[in-house]
Amino acid sequence: MAGLLLCLIANTLFAEVRTYKGNVKDDSGNPLEFVNVTLQNLNDSTLSDGAVTDAEGKFSVRGYGNSVFLKVSAMGFEDRIINNPTPNLGDISLAPASYMLGEVVVKGSRPMAKLKGDGVQIPVSGTYLANTGTALEVLGKLPFVTKNGSAIEVLGKGTPLIYVNGRQVRDMSELDQLASTQVKNVDVITNPGARYASTVNSVIRITTVAPVGEGFSFNDRTTVGYKHYAYLFEQVNFNWRKKGFDLFGMLNYENYRERQGFSNTTLQYLKSGIVKQNSSGRDFAKYPVYQGKIGLNYNVSSHSFGFYYDFSFRPSTSKGNSLTDRYINNDFSETLENLSDISRHNRQHLLSAYYTGEIGKWHLSANLDAMWKINDRHNAETEISTINQERDFTTLNDVRNRLFAGNITASFPVWKGDIRFGTEITNIHRTDKYSGNADFISDNDISISETTTALFAETEQTFGVVTASAGLRWEYTDSRYWQFERLSEDQSRRYHNISPSASLSFPIGKVNTRLSYMRKTSRPAFEQLSSAIKYIDRYTYESGNPGLKPIYRDYVSASASWKDLVIELEYYSTKNYFMWQTSEYPGNSDVTLLTMVNMPRFNSYGAYLNWSPTFFGCWHPSLMAGIQGQDFKINHAGKIMKLNRPLGTFRFDNAIHLPWDIWLNVDFSARTSGNGDNYYLKPYWQCNLGLYKSFANDRWSVKLQLNDVFDTWRQDIISYDALSSISAKKIYDTRDLSVTIRYNFNSARSRYKGRGAGNTDKNRF
Repeated sequence: MAGLLLCLIANTLFAEVRTYKGNVKDDSGNPLEFVNVTLQNLNDSTLSDGAVTDAEGKFSVRGYGNSVFLKVSAMGFEDRIINNPTPNLGDISLAPASYMLGEVVVKGSRPMAKLKGDGVQIPVSGTYLANTGTALEVLGKLPFVTKNGSAIEVLGKGTPLIYVNGRQVRDMSELDQLASTQVKNVDVITNPGARYASTVNSVIRITTVAPVGEGFSFNDRTTVGYKHYAYLFEQVNFNWRKKGFDLFGMLNYENYRERQGFSNTTLQYLKSGIVKQNSSGRDFAKYPVYQGKIGLNYNVSSHSFGFYYDFSFRPSTSKGNSLTDRYINNDFSETLENLSDISRHNRQHLLSAYYTGEIGKWHLSANLDAMWKINDRHNAETEISTINQERDFTTLNDVRNRLFAGNITASFPVWKGDIRFGTEITNIHRTDKYSGNADFISDNDISISETTTALFAETEQTFGVVTASAGLRWEYTDSRYWQFERLSEDQSRRYHNISPSASLSFPIGKVNTRLSYMRKTSRPAFEQLSSAIKYIDRYTYESGNPGLKPIYRDYVSASASWKDLVIELEYYSTKNYFMWQTSEYPGNSDVTLLTMVNMPRFNSYGAYLNWSPTFFGCWHPSLMAGIQGQDFKINHAGKIMKLNRPLGTFRFDNAIHLPWDIWLNVDFSARTSGNGDNYYLKPYWQCNLGLYKSFANDRWSVKLQLNDVFDTWRQDIISYDALSSISAKKIYDTRDLSVTIRYNFNSARSRYKGRGAGNTDKNRF
């Protein structure tokens, strides 16, 4: 008996451990997620190991010996049995089930946020979030994400890059066009790795539910609303599918108007004395949008390729009037009245193509983008002064951008994980012409040509319950600067940048934890590099700074999740932060010049938590709280000012499932007063209400939304620099009532998988 026991132990210890990997797909070649894969013994069917496929249909299971079989099963598909499998199984195709089930209702709960190696993943399909209305509204309810209007921000990481099925979103209205019922899950990436540009501090990846059906399909979205002015959004998507081929397109029209009030108090400490200006006014603007897209996509076996063309035209007009009372050393000086009439005609052409496929163990992807963007602004102004002569003048700013970008990425399994590497090249040419019809306005003609080359490599390895990842990205930028067609060597720049990243994930009991480090860069926007001196008003001019250095940030973070609770702590150091500085205009001590400059290094910290319990039945609450602080100091009015008061952010969302399958959303958000960079921000709070109801198996849906019920949202800040402080209060029509009606016919979406290229540089335009 003892000998038999020793033999069994020896066999167990010295048996060969094999890892079996594969990709599960449907009969059209699309990856299948949440497929159950079990490894069992041939003799008695006892379970050796099990796994569930990820979003790309991949799985990995481990077992001893050769006498095993693999069982692959998913709802709606026939089971697949593979006897004596090989370690590298490649693609496993599942056939649709040939039987029909009666209606089955399954109730359960799972955590609303899953900690991953680079962020958190939140399921949407099958949860209360699917009944929110739009993808934009879904983002506003995610952990560590805040939403103001259409602006999305990741706490502590700023504005994220947003992707839908691997394609970058360049227009936030696109998220309003995507219904929440079409979203499968969302990844909030707070530690983006080397595959992303060094300028990317955070990423949001949206994955939609798998497309089904063939033939022609379309969906229509109509939104009518009232926000002091009535407005209309109308969008139609169509798709024609035959086996692996998709022809898709979109038409979008928006007719939107708004008014904005403001009141500012400016203090300037100049050689001529202390200047105080009290300003107030109102702007009225129209923002129509005309947009269209057409493209095709083709999937065959393990390969996909496609392209699309996107065009948008955004003419806009705005009229404004303001009054400014000017005081010098507390003595009244004059009153200025300003009347402005601004028109813009912004056009964009984008051609994008991609390829993705698998060759053996290799996964390959390539993207090519070409973009042309024309922004022109015509400004007619009248300045009326109580002590100076009236001024009537016009300015014209014509900006043209051209971008060509491409990237190639390859990945394959190595050791206990995989390795990914690739390259990206972006070429940009920009012209910026500024002119006016008055002698106090300086003309300028600037051209910038910039080429950025990047190489990156990253790997992720799993050792039992521990997962480690590391990456490195190298970027070289050659930027050439011309002024009036003459190359300026002093203003041309060459940058070498290395961005490392690393993370370690492991459980401590029932708590999943992650430690991360990354280095990120922020390069100046092109307008911030311009040396053109632009006229603001009689006493204020503005200029960029061709000598600006990039911002560098080093992040260290720790994250943890336990049941429905997710926590993240971070600390980061910032070097060369950009900030506007006021100086006296050369040759005139009564006039000031605003110029962007780099600031000394400072440190910041943040702590954030999100709790989304799932055990309250028809009530689905979600609570998020965060605090951000810094040790920022600034020289203001000849003294050192500390701007280190922490900012608090709070959100309390409530989704309530009412009778007749109606969903009620009651959402509260607030921010305390505190400092951010060189600002002091005053507190605000708001409440939003929504009702959602779908009909005819989601063919129709209606969303009634009332934002800022009590009209409490305000942007109220004070900014400081060496010679001035500005207290600015902006008042928007944030109380907004809207009704959105959606209709889906044979709903299907394109299977386009392109990621785009040069994505962060597109945003710099």
